[in-house]
Amino acid sequence: MSGEATPTEILRRALETSSDPRVGRTRTAIAEAVHELSRRGEDVTVAALARTAGISRASFYSHYASLDELALALQREAFATISDLYAQESGDPPTAMRVAQQRLVAHFAESRGLSAAIAGLPVSKEMHLGGIRALAAVIERSLAEHPDIPVGLEIAPTARYIAGAAYGLIDAWLTGELEMTDDALVDHLTRLLPPWLSGLE
Repeated sequence: MSGEATPTEILRRALETSSDPRVGRTRTAIAEAVHELSRRGEDVTVAALARTAGISRASFYSHYASLDELALALQREAFATISDLYAQESGDPPTAMRVAQQRLVAHFAESRGLSAAIAGLPVSKEMHLGGIRALAAVIERSLAEHPDIPVGLEIAPTARYIAGAAYGLIDAWLTGELEMTDDALVDHLTRLLPPWLSGLE
């Protein structure tokens, strides 16, 4: 049957939930290879990632079906790490929000080579939408505890709107459609937020 998973797909699913430290080391090596290739300004391809990570191409494909899937996995991990992205942690909300945006921009800057490679793939739309969903999930959790969300605004659509706008701006920056410094991007991401969320007048 065409709907049945292939042996490679079954293995990949098993590795996603594996607690084997060797699996973790391989995934860490792949992620570090992404950052190393990006830092050197080299093309991020499966062959280059495998070579830099010290693994075989077959090993890469055991963990990720494509560069697209790798990019989405890295984004989800990054968003989980900065799950307090839109939380108001300090007595100075504008400062806390700017720090959160700096974390977000830094994540994309670190994997800019991979993001640029993904932008040219025919399946990158799913990665793009997946990134929006992952960011929206982070924002949604924070909005659930936000004291100043306006009456009548539902959390899920509000989070999706904010994530979509932020992700669209970041995508244009990554692909070179908009030329901005990292600081300028952070400034726009912060100041374009609704005042009740950013804390800015």
